[in-house]
Amino acid sequence: MRGSAVHRGSLFSAIADLVFLVDGSWSVGRENFKHIRSFIGSLAGAFDIGEDKTRVAVVQYSTDTRTEFPLTRYTRRGDLLQAINSLPYKGGNTMTGDALDYLIKNIFTEAAGSRKGFPKVAMIITDGKSQDPVEEYARRLRNIGVEIFVLGIKGADEDELREIASTPHAKHVYNVPNFDLIQEVQKSIITEVCSGVDDQLSSLVSGEESKSHDTIEVDYRNTYRVLFQQNLSVCFCFSVVEAPSNLQVTEIADVVLLVDGSYSIGLQNFAKVREFLEVLVKSFDIGPNKIQISLVQYSRDPHTEFALNTHHDINAVVKAVRTFPYRGGSTNTGKAMTYVREKIFISSRGARQNVPRVMVLITDGKSSDSFKDAATKLRNVDVEIFAVGVKDAVRSELEAIANEPADTHVYEVEDFDAFQRISKELTQSICLRIEQEGGTHRGLPCRPKGKSANTGALR
Repeated sequence: MRGSAVHRGSLFSAIADLVFLVDGSWSVGRENFKHIRSFIGSLAGAFDIGEDKTRVAVVQYSTDTRTEFPLTRYTRRGDLLQAINSLPYKGGNTMTGDALDYLIKNIFTEAAGSRKGFPKVAMIITDGKSQDPVEEYARRLRNIGVEIFVLGIKGADEDELREIASTPHAKHVYNVPNFDLIQEVQKSIITEVCSGVDDQLSSLVSGEESKSHDTIEVDYRNTYRVLFQQNLSVCFCFSVVEAPSNLQVTEIADVVLLVDGSYSIGLQNFAKVREFLEVLVKSFDIGPNKIQISLVQYSRDPHTEFALNTHHDINAVVKAVRTFPYRGGSTNTGKAMTYVREKIFISSRGARQNVPRVMVLITDGKSSDSFKDAATKLRNVDVEIFAVGVKDAVRSELEAIANEPADTHVYEVEDFDAFQRISKELTQSICLRIEQEGGTHRGLPCRPKGKSANTGALR
């Protein structure tokens, strides 16, 4: 993009210390606790997780209070979401005041990983009235700079929720009559938490000296955005700067399409695979300094149809996708993923350092070889894996291969005619992850054929 002013986002990745204080008392019940896990996962998953990004802790309380994991435990989003999904249910009474005091003394401290000068948020989830006083401890927590949001469920006391929460209460207090309805307020809470982080960032940086980017003096102003799509929400807090006319800004990534070409697909269905791939590649802004695409077909052995540095514009990529041959054979998915890691994501074939890496697997059946180790090794070199299963593909295999969460990384269709049903959702998920991993913001890296994601809030 060139012009007199280029808006470039220096992505703050919604940097915050985010702590969940979860009521695990008997009144919640094991069955309802799964709704709490789901809510925590959705809110935590909206942030870019990392040691220098957003840190997340979960504390559960009942008669006493315990740290499920501290702010310093998880630095990868997938590991964090997996830990949230396996949170145990505690049981006991409802001592909310003691739990708030516990946060002050044991969680929001430097020793526990809380950072000076960073936004601090506590999300409190409770289903009943506290059996001890809360007002004084809540005031102390707010006084050390923690913004408190409260979600009350079922038997929660509205007046008590207001005593705990930050103001204005309209943005910080949420109450639903039962656990099934948490999802109805989830989007509003995510939006307001992102907004709260943005406001804290604004006040934290307002006194700072102007910073420089590429030796150019710029003034920072903060804004935030929440992108909602299906079961995924992403909160970005970023500063927007005015860049001079000679600064060109683009989003870049290396994307590999790994396509099952085994005999079980058949020539007729393979034509539909090509059509689906064409839809995918047309979603990207292709170029040597933008998105690079490679296509690998596999059956018994993998074969490079074209490498990352073979085609440099969308027309050449589309032509290659329309004409690559169907090869046939068995389904050695593990061998193919090892090939992608060792033979495709390498500099001699166009792979670039320090850019987001994505692989999209499309398969119609169970792998004929072991695949878990190959998938793990790919993910461990920071390749984000999406998996599309058709017809006889095995869901558990797809989930073992793809990154978490499965909601946004695993897609299933009943037959090859149903590709269109998932194409938009898949491309949006890929675009969101490229933007989130890229560390810059210029808008989503997809070609502007209409909106590529719903904007839940923009300020």
